[in-house]
Amino acid sequence: MILRSLKKFPSLSKKATLAIIFITFSFVLPSLALAYTGVTLVMSAPTAVNLEFVNAFNEELSTQKIPLKVKVIDLQEISHLQVAENSELVIALGVKALEAASKLKITTPVIGVYTPLPVYNRLLQQSKREVGNFSAVVLDQPYERQFNLIKVVLPEANAVGVLLGLTSAQYAEQIKGEANTKAINLHIENVSQGRELMDKLKQILYKYDALLAIPDPEIYNRETAQPILLTSYRHQKPVFGFSKAYVQAGALAAVYSTTKQLAKQVAEIAAEAQGVRNALPFPQAPKYFSVALNSQVARSLNIKLGDDDWIHNKIQKLEASDEESRH
Repeated sequence: MILRSLKKFPSLSKKATLAIIFITFSFVLPSLALAYTGVTLVMSAPTAVNLEFVNAFNEELSTQKIPLKVKVIDLQEISHLQVAENSELVIALGVKALEAASKLKITTPVIGVYTPLPVYNRLLQQSKREVGNFSAVVLDQPYERQFNLIKVVLPEANAVGVLLGLTSAQYAEQIKGEANTKAINLHIENVSQGRELMDKLKQILYKYDALLAIPDPEIYNRETAQPILLTSYRHQKPVFGFSKAYVQAGALAAVYSTTKQLAKQVAEIAAEAQGVRNALPFPQAPKYFSVALNSQVARSLNIKLGDDDWIHNKIQKLEASDEESRH
């Protein structure tokens, strides 16, 4: 393009042309150089999970021999978030950290972690940023993976119920689409007010084989977790959760990602995007995952479970098969 524009000036000597090209590229090359040379990890608070992520991320960079300097900022210790905006990749751990990072200069690359997809979408819109410099590894596991879990653990289940609140309702069509590909009859109950929750839950438990829990703060929170799980247990219907903690509390099974798995994925993104500005990928679901099982609940519901490694491998094979069929 530069050479084409110079052809408009045929009287320029070869030496003068080369000089102009050199001068032009002296301005262009800085933007083609490494997009960042360091990483700033921003924590909402120094929780055990965040500190574990910091350690795992550093270990992953060391393993992959990625030459990035890493520093850590605790939002509780500062009044205003500041980073070296022209040379830093910001990795925001938690919603508050991502909110703070979204207010940085819009050319500063930011990756969110431990943030639900609806929150990421809201911050993307509010900040008027571009996806190329504002991405995330979201908290939500792929719906495809969750339905695969159900098919592996409970192959006879043909009808599954889902409760959606005001936050998760926007994903209703996407969830239905994934259920259809798995030949699962999906029934959705929309919960617009807290007092509707238990009645809508019972409607699902009376008619359907299982409850798939989709993250939504208005439905699944500290106050509602025990009533939902106990009610499901009384109806002898399994709950497929969205976290290891929910399985420990009484759900039958869940796919989830460990801190180390998330750190590995984020480190890979950091390495791949290092060479080009505005090169962050679209927000991603967790790539690496584990399986949590509650054997006590399984025995109580007369459900025979394979071990978590076997189930994990089956889900991976289903995902690989699904990927092949899409291509």
